[in-house]
Amino acid sequence: MTEKLLPTWFENGVNTMFPIEVGVWGDQFEAARNKFGKGMLGVGGMDKTAFRKDKAAVDAELQRMQRLAALGGFIPCPDHRLMPGSKFELVQYYAEEIKKIRYE
Repeated sequence: MTEKLLPTWFENGVNTMFPIEVGVWGDQFEAARNKFGKGMLGVGGMDKTAFRKDKAAVDAELQRMQRLAALGGFIPCPDHRLMPGSKFELVQYYAEEIKKIRYE
């Protein structure tokens, strides 16, 4: 959804993609970065639906966040607020594990 707005934003000096609603709208930061180059920045991009599932789903998101963070110009985090049905223990786990991601 956001990707339809990106060309207009980018042409007018808005270079930060936020929100990046992966689980709801299917937005993808990596696709925007490939299209617009390193000038396109991003905040968010975590599929919050993982917090409704299990630790394996959160681990998969953490791995994806690591890959996106390696692109540079990207701050990994859940967009907006957490969804109803999120498991607090998974949110806590994510909060501890995301600290281990290092930017090169």
